Amino acid sequence: LRSLALEVRTRLGEEPAVVAVGGVAKERPVVLVVTNAAAREVGLKAGVLAKAAAQALGGGGGGKDDMAQGGGTDVTALPAALAAVRSTIS
Repeated sequence: LRSLALEVRTRLGEEPAVVAVGGVAKERPVVLVVTNAAAREVGLKAGVLAKAAAQALGGGGGGKDDMAQGGGTDVTALPAALAAVRSTIS
């Protein structure tokens, strides 16, 4: 997931961008969030966004401002976790 998210972030250019990807590893949901410099300049931090996603998954998460991850126990909540990222940005 990490290489995918970083590649997408690179391709999005210089406008503020957040990339959130989710998947299942060892039967557990995982979300990875990355932000570009422009997004961080307007206050979007990957750690905060990953924590919001992880809460929806029934777990925890965090990390740095540019890249963070979270996980949980509820695989069926992956759509809700990505929605949590979107709503935290709004």
